[in-house]
Amino acid sequence: MFAFAAVLTAFSVIVVLAAEPAPPQPALRRWSHPAEESSRSVRRWFEELPAALQYSEVRFKDGDDARWAQPTWDDADWEVRGFWALPARAGVQWVRFRVRMGTDGRMALPAGIMISTVRAYELYWDGVLLGSSGVPGTDRESEQVGRVDEWYSIPGAMRGPGEHVVAMRTSSYRVGFPAATSGFRFLLDEPALLQGKVLREAFVPTLAAGALCMVGLAGLILWLATARRPTLLLLGGVCLSGAVMQTMQAFRWFFHYPADWHYPVLAAMVALVGVQGIFMVAFVVMHFDVPRRRWVLGGLVPVFATVSWLSPERMNLEGVWILAVGIVVSLGCAGWAVWRRRRGAWPVALGVAASAILLVFEAEDFRASFFLKFLPVLIGLISSLALQLQDERRRAREAQLTAARMEIELLKKNLQPHFLLNTLTAVSEVIEQDPAGAVKFIDDLAGELRSLALMSGERLVPFKRELDLCRAHLKVISRRTGREIGLAVEGVDEEALVPPALFLTLIENGLVHQQAPDRVNFRLVAQPGGAGMRYSFLSPGPTRKLAGRPGGGTGLRYIKARLEESFAGRWTLSQGAVDTGWETVISWHPEPATGGEA
Repeated sequence: MFAFAAVLTAFSVIVVLAAEPAPPQPALRRWSHPAEESSRSVRRWFEELPAALQYSEVRFKDGDDARWAQPTWDDADWEVRGFWALPARAGVQWVRFRVRMGTDGRMALPAGIMISTVRAYELYWDGVLLGSSGVPGTDRESEQVGRVDEWYSIPGAMRGPGEHVVAMRTSSYRVGFPAATSGFRFLLDEPALLQGKVLREAFVPTLAAGALCMVGLAGLILWLATARRPTLLLLGGVCLSGAVMQTMQAFRWFFHYPADWHYPVLAAMVALVGVQGIFMVAFVVMHFDVPRRRWVLGGLVPVFATVSWLSPERMNLEGVWILAVGIVVSLGCAGWAVWRRRRGAWPVALGVAASAILLVFEAEDFRASFFLKFLPVLIGLISSLALQLQDERRRAREAQLTAARMEIELLKKNLQPHFLLNTLTAVSEVIEQDPAGAVKFIDDLAGELRSLALMSGERLVPFKRELDLCRAHLKVISRRTGREIGLAVEGVDEEALVPPALFLTLIENGLVHQQAPDRVNFRLVAQPGGAGMRYSFLSPGPTRKLAGRPGGGTGLRYIKARLEESFAGRWTLSQGAVDTGWETVISWHPEPATGGEA
């Protein structure tokens, strides 16, 4: 009987013990260095943290309870989430995680905390409120925004060996970003080292902004002071847009702006990257005269808009894709220029390719080391432009030498012995018949030679002086040949500047190459043409040698050399037979344009 009772009692105890719930066991923690759990775009922030530092996983819970800040609170049933996977615009939420130094937690922790986030929060360390950024709320009206970056100090008595609990009460109605999730960056290190990270983050974009601004202003000044080359203007646009973007990046670290500014600032930076990409591609296609460049540039705008539409949640990635598209298109255009053996194509191609490689190595944030990524492109563009300017200076010097040689030839032609002999013979004949007319003849000849000598050292002269020279020469020829030869002028601004003896040479060509009637009337008509002036010069009469005239001799070479010397790359010349004679059309422009013979 006693034995039966003992067995029954033991059985009852077992049943009771089995029916009672087991006491809660502490949740198993997963510890790791914070750099191991971070994405590539922010990993650089964590790689320099103490090697022994470890964070546990982040646990998350909707709702609001002041007891959740206590280190003894059991959060075993809370949802495990990443630092950047917290729901946005979803009421008040709590996150908890633990920190320690070393796997055994026997080391003291650093004294500084830096938190970067667009969320409003209160920060608790082992149940003690360390500080806050803004005021968490249950809706947009009750939430007060804080600052993107904040720093806190941990009292010495609260950072001893062991595990420490970090709890954050947070809300996110004013994050600005359209993404469904948001998060925060939590750095634990010595305060001086955290401030050093910030100074490094601010130093590079500040230096880049200054350098880009100086290069951009230099490009704009050269554009204003020289021939208004579009590529100089585009280079200035590339650099100045990059300078503004880098200034906005540095602005964050100098002024610690409110959290609700972050999205508009980042959106503006992405837009500036788009502007920079358009300017960069425009520079390449215009610099190398890429065909269908309007289609290339026009296609960039919808492509950039599509990228922005398809990636609205991550502004960093959006900027990367826009930058990548601009670099790829520029690389393709530079490759075409290399294939066509365009001058200066290799520096651009190599620079863009180097920037593409650097972008691939860090493709999750366009802001990280942006200047270093873009520097090869900038060096390539400037090098190619310098080579082109060098070539143009060489061609200008050659044009000056050619013009000088042609000027000498022209003077020799006008002062050659048979010209003077024929003229003097005509004077002697006039003396016998009309002494007063002979004196006038000699005065006209002296006036022509005097005007020609005065012009020989000039690069540009007023149109009035050019016309006076032409009329003086025609008077001499008229008296010598006995024909009535004149020059009709229409629409010419006599104050405008023109290369000396330009139209005198055309008159000489007409007299030599055409069978003019007894009464000759050359005709010069000026009309606005594009951004400059268009001059049509008509020599009357049939051409003696039609096949040989278009090639031109000394006179035509002189005209081309003078035009290139005075309007390098900004002139056109065309000529051909018309019903009433031979027409030569010359135009020059104040703005850069494709120059040469049409």
